Amino acid sequence: MANHVRRQLREAIAAAVTGLTTTGTNVFQSRLYPFSVNDLPCLRIVSDGDQVQAQTVNHPYTQMRTTQITIEARAIATQDLDDTLDQICKEVEIAISSAAGIAKSMYLLGTRIEMEALGEQPIGVATMIYSKDLYTASNAPDVVL
Repeated sequence: MANHVRRQLREAIAAAVTGLTTTGTNVFQSRLYPFSVNDLPCLRIVSDGDQVQAQTVNHPYTQMRTTQITIEARAIATQDLDDTLDQICKEVEIAISSAAGIAKSMYLLGTRIEMEALGEQPIGVATMIYSKDLYTASNAPDVVL
């Protein structure tokens, strides 16, 4: 049995953004633990859930899942922290726009940039929010129609 479509989407996005010039292989999915300086710059990919709408009335019904994926770009403070975050965002946006398979045709809803001064050095975080409509049957949340 295949994985849930949210997981398939998250994994496809992770594959699409692994190996980018700035973040390299520092790509994490749903990471709960703090990042170390050695992890930065990096990307964290999280499924934020989905809104589901029935498209048919007979069981099993077709449903449209509007799934949100958050991609956090994290970098350690330098003189050009904003420039570094913008570069990471550029690389991610290009990679996502050319992704194939389940990750094809993702929509960027917006980006939020923040600075965190909780650790030894300030860290910048650019949070990109993407959306994707996926169609599944109500009895098969692991198969995209």
